[in-house]
Amino acid sequence: MKKNHLKRLLVLLVFAFSTSVIAQQVTVTGNVSDNVGVLPGVNIVEKGTTNGVTTDFDGNYTISVDAGATLVFSYIGYTTQEILLSGRTTLNVTLLEDAQALDEVVIVGFGSQAKVDVTGAISQIKQQEIKQIVNADPTNALQGRLAGVQVESGGGQPGAPTNVIVRGISSLTNTFPLYVVDGTIVDDISRINAKDIIDIQVLKDATSAAIYGTRAANGVIIVSTNRGSANTGPKISIDIRGGVNTVGRTLDFLNGPQFVDFLNQRAANEGQPANIADNGVNTDFQDLTLNSGIIQDYGFNISGGGENSSYYFSANYYDEEGIVTSTDFQRFNVRFNSRFNLGKLTVSPSFAYNQRNLDQNPFFGNGTFTAPVVRAEAPERLGGFEAIDSNLFGGSGGTNNYALAQLVDDQLTERNILANVNTRYEIIEGLTVGLNIGVDYRNTYINVFAPTFDLSPTDQQDNLNELNDLTENRGEIISTNIEPTINYKKSFGKHDIDVLLGGARQEIDNNSLIIQAEGLPSNNITNVASFADQIVNSGGGRFLSRIFSVFGRVNYKFDDKYLFTAIVRRDASSRFSAEGDFNNIVLPAFSAGWVISNESWWPEDSLFNTLKIRAGYGELASQNIGDFLFQSVLNPSSNVSFNNTTAGGFAITSLVDPNISFETAQSTSVGIDGALLDNRLTFGADYYVRDNNDVLAPVEVPSTTGSAEPVTQNAASIRNSGFELQANYNHDTGGNFTFNVGFTFATFDNELTELPNPLVGPSIDEEGNTPNRFEVGQPIGFFFGFRNDGIYRSQAEIDSDPGVANDPERRAILQPGDFRRVDIDGNGIINNDDRVNLGSPIPDFTYGINFNGAYKNWDFGLNFNGVQGVEIFNANLFTGTFFLDGNKFGFVQDSFVLGQNENTNIPRASLPNAAGNQLPSDFYVEDGSYLRLRTLEIGYNLTDAIDLPWVSFARVFYNMQNVFTITDYSGYDPEVGSTQNGTGGGFFGNPNNTPPILGRGIDFGAQPRPRTFILGLQVSF
Repeated sequence: MKKNHLKRLLVLLVFAFSTSVIAQQVTVTGNVSDNVGVLPGVNIVEKGTTNGVTTDFDGNYTISVDAGATLVFSYIGYTTQEILLSGRTTLNVTLLEDAQALDEVVIVGFGSQAKVDVTGAISQIKQQEIKQIVNADPTNALQGRLAGVQVESGGGQPGAPTNVIVRGISSLTNTFPLYVVDGTIVDDISRINAKDIIDIQVLKDATSAAIYGTRAANGVIIVSTNRGSANTGPKISIDIRGGVNTVGRTLDFLNGPQFVDFLNQRAANEGQPANIADNGVNTDFQDLTLNSGIIQDYGFNISGGGENSSYYFSANYYDEEGIVTSTDFQRFNVRFNSRFNLGKLTVSPSFAYNQRNLDQNPFFGNGTFTAPVVRAEAPERLGGFEAIDSNLFGGSGGTNNYALAQLVDDQLTERNILANVNTRYEIIEGLTVGLNIGVDYRNTYINVFAPTFDLSPTDQQDNLNELNDLTENRGEIISTNIEPTINYKKSFGKHDIDVLLGGARQEIDNNSLIIQAEGLPSNNITNVASFADQIVNSGGGRFLSRIFSVFGRVNYKFDDKYLFTAIVRRDASSRFSAEGDFNNIVLPAFSAGWVISNESWWPEDSLFNTLKIRAGYGELASQNIGDFLFQSVLNPSSNVSFNNTTAGGFAITSLVDPNISFETAQSTSVGIDGALLDNRLTFGADYYVRDNNDVLAPVEVPSTTGSAEPVTQNAASIRNSGFELQANYNHDTGGNFTFNVGFTFATFDNELTELPNPLVGPSIDEEGNTPNRFEVGQPIGFFFGFRNDGIYRSQAEIDSDPGVANDPERRAILQPGDFRRVDIDGNGIINNDDRVNLGSPIPDFTYGINFNGAYKNWDFGLNFNGVQGVEIFNANLFTGTFFLDGNKFGFVQDSFVLGQNENTNIPRASLPNAAGNQLPSDFYVEDGSYLRLRTLEIGYNLTDAIDLPWVSFARVFYNMQNVFTITDYSGYDPEVGSTQNGTGGGFFGNPNNTPPILGRGIDFGAQPRPRTFILGLQVSF
């Protein structure tokens, strides 16, 4: 009896002791990363329980568990790890990529797929790479990281628009991709805070982008932002960055005495008196214009969630002073995202507010460079500045662009609200209905004010402003999209099927009002207010456009080996006439894939761990044109005469084609994805051909029609083809040093295959000479002009030149020091028939090299991007060499002078130039190839050094951008890009509304990109 009691007592004591040990709770903190960097969203669960958390955006976590627990770390695309705590309270984990390296989930439009099941061409960039770019526009993070994706901006102005081109130029009007942010369609992503982005997917081919129909002909970019993590307590993360923009490159211009010497030499060459006196002024306007600028970037976020919900709130302030005087950019962002799981119902709302303030300097590179004989300030003149007086300098005039930048305020303020609600309800297992509603609201205010000033008696159309001028432009755009869907997923045996049906309705309401006033009572009044009598002009309008769509997609997989996808979408757009069904189009696409490595006969010891072949064909379309271009409009300024009295009237002054319709694209692509070397090396390769037909282009009409303007018609065709390769190598042997190397490579072959009449781009001079051309059989926008074979060094060379043997008129005007034109057709006459293709703004290939590594607490990253086989038309050489007005480049000191400086290739300084030295020729065309170290970042993890329980993560880093550029281009920057819409590079700032693509590759003096130095601190609590 006593023994039984003793046994019971021992059992009770053992049970009590065991219970006390098991019940002992500890708080475990740590960081989860891979070979590249930290991993947000990793699931961490106490094994055998439902107790779990996820890592925050810096890869940090905190979890309370039993002291003897085992933690399970899992993340899509990585091997799950189970780790016994063994008394530890700090546990940092490095996850390895899964043996099935292609099992990573990617967004495919209205859904997601495992990457191994994807049969289209999709590229992805993750949060860690996006965060390395300290820039106002997160689009810049794509440069050099994704094969076949080119990122271009027209210079280094803060807040400048960025062009993204996916797989080449495919249109003559608009070649920009469709952007989708958390399900809402937007025009670009420049308004988004980069630190809110989880990943960016680029759908490059028709088989992946066809689900978006007529908005997807130029590719689709899908952005997903952070929504927090369920089952986690509140996490606060702070990101502070600050630094400086510096001038990375300057050009060589004449100083004051050199400028006077040049004017005198030019006068002597023209047989004029060389008696221009040096006024003793020597102003370096480049030095005044280009300066260092401060960058500030402050942000924080709070995230967390309960059992059935998650939330994410962030705020960010970004302020950047440009290196060009009078340029500045501020951006303020607020975002709140969340997700609620209410049984079978899931609701995911998001809300973002953005405000951008931009101070612009439209005078930089505007026509001429300010002459150095002009004083930096002129207090006695109205406005406090001066411009050159041609009476004192041999007829040379021009503006003072530095002064105009100080005098004229050009400010833009834009406010944007981006909201979205995505709702899904599971009716029965596998059958889900969804409704996505998105709103993109933008309010824009532009204020341009020019005070009264008098800079010079020369060129007073620019240098004299007797009445102050004010332009106020107010615009409002509301874009809404509603997308109901129904989705059925089912697996049975070896079969997996995923069927999606849906519809879409997008409406864009664009309303604008422009008011111009002059002669306001004071230069301190910078808005119209109640001064209605000073309004001299007004304009604006309202445009409403809609797209209605229905679509369907079927994904089928058999035995994890054989893949098939079919998509069909029907779109109707209000931008085309409903008559004759011109506003309707049906777009099919289908693709197939074969996961060879899943075959039973695939050897286990194969070099390839995973190998998949895919191919597809699809049709896309584009309706990216203005509203109502199929309708004739009345011109309210068409005056008429009755009985010798002029009266106002209305008339149709331009013709339209009412039958215009969608641009179409037929795309064929084949690709291969694989992993080898124990999944350390992954790669994807693609070859594609895309034929764009029915491309909208301006077609010339006979003058007898009564209209001098061309008519927009579906009249052109463009072919793009290319090869893409993207590879990534991860090195992790379990030691302190790990690294990751990524490589991208893409070729481009572009040809205009159909066009009724040649087109030209913007002009480079007052005579309207155009440097680029669009014609059948050539790449889009190739440079067109004369080839030169050096210069004539004597009259004897002119007399003996066979190229002008039958051209006595040209021989008579040629002088030593003029260009020797190449007689292409060999007829002994130099004329326009001798103009040829001088090069293309489309590169032969682009490439990128990305390196990220870590050693103990140190991390470092390098991002290179390169472009090869591209030409640039340096239009600045016209004003800096030949033009009457403004300063000149330093090399003109080596201009040809008979009997003094004959061993040179710089033509003589002369005006007027009857020989046409200034005409478009290979003198202006330069090799624009470059290799740029775009980003360098070094960081150090301070968490262990700080050793505070309430600091879960701390990191300090140094970031440098535009570190160096290797190029032969003589301008500020070889990354010229396209001209901005509405300006087209119009000479001396005269807009000619040339679409951006028509001015691609022409350098009109884009602002130089700064070299940026940044220090930053990231802390999480």
